[in-house]
Amino acid sequence: MKLRIDFRPSIVVALLAAAALLFWLATCLPGLFWIALPFGLFYTLLLAFALFALVRLRAIERWMVWDTPGRLLIFAPHEDDCVISAGGLGLRNSGLGGVTRVIYLARDETPALPERREAEARAAWSIAGLGVADLRFLDLMPPLESRDPARLRAAATALRGIIDEFQPTVIIMPAFEGGHVHHDMIAALIDLLIVPADRFAVFEAPEYSPYVSLLNTPHRILALCARWLFGLVAYNGPPDGIDGRPILKLRMMPAELADKKRMLGAFVSQNAPSLMATRSYPDRLIARTGRQRRSRPFDFDRSYLRFVLALRRWLPARLVDRLLPVQLGTIGRMGTITDWDSEWGRT
Repeated sequence: MKLRIDFRPSIVVALLAAAALLFWLATCLPGLFWIALPFGLFYTLLLAFALFALVRLRAIERWMVWDTPGRLLIFAPHEDDCVISAGGLGLRNSGLGGVTRVIYLARDETPALPERREAEARAAWSIAGLGVADLRFLDLMPPLESRDPARLRAAATALRGIIDEFQPTVIIMPAFEGGHVHHDMIAALIDLLIVPADRFAVFEAPEYSPYVSLLNTPHRILALCARWLFGLVAYNGPPDGIDGRPILKLRMMPAELADKKRMLGAFVSQNAPSLMATRSYPDRLIARTGRQRRSRPFDFDRSYLRFVLALRRWLPARLVDRLLPVQLGTIGRMGTITDWDSEWGRT
């Protein structure tokens, strides 16, 4: 049975330090020097990576305070995404007397599931005091495996109309991170629509991504290091960004975190126990700092993902996946990552 460590990275560092120390002590025992030395060096290297990740966390993560009611507009592809990314903000804004509207943009393609997921979303947001009129369920995204530039252009017009009608003070949108093609489409569309005359703040909400970087994804580095603790430890950290911009963590009261966990528990069709265990962290946001002029979320050709995909061609895939775990591409574009120029129909 594995020890599961949720959102407490310092424990991983301490366990790696203990493992390294044990192997270095073993080098002092008769006959064990040459056996224990490689392990001592290896775990010392892992400890160095983990310590660096811990330092990076202190550098790029900071607390965010939300103490003024606003007009909060949350764009989400799927019903559970908005609670994962901004459930705490919705709770806080409603408690302060602000107005919150949630717009869902991608309809589940599984028969009978869209209605179930809609009911789950309404149940979740009722905990935050949102009613029927505060949630809108639209079907603006292309099917998951399809490219449809014309549909995206129609979606852009609809999204701009929603923004102009609601007049938000803050917009929350998915991060352009390569985790799911619908997330990336929405992020790219909203980024395209914003003009200098707009007077609202925009925040991106990271959720999951195949991107791995020693500098920019410290929680992912810690999770990879923890896998080498003899198969006994699993670290579950909150999502990282992909470009080094500060991660803003909403300062939430214990009661608010408990309510966010209850909201996640409403999504029975999406494995509610797993969501409650892995996604009940304070909301994490990245302030938009200007138009993101890139077609892909990150450099795929020189990425950890590309390296793993190449290894899987030469070595047993199961072995590679066990030693170097990663999401094998953008959901909807597996084996590669989102290319916005292709999605938009730009040559």
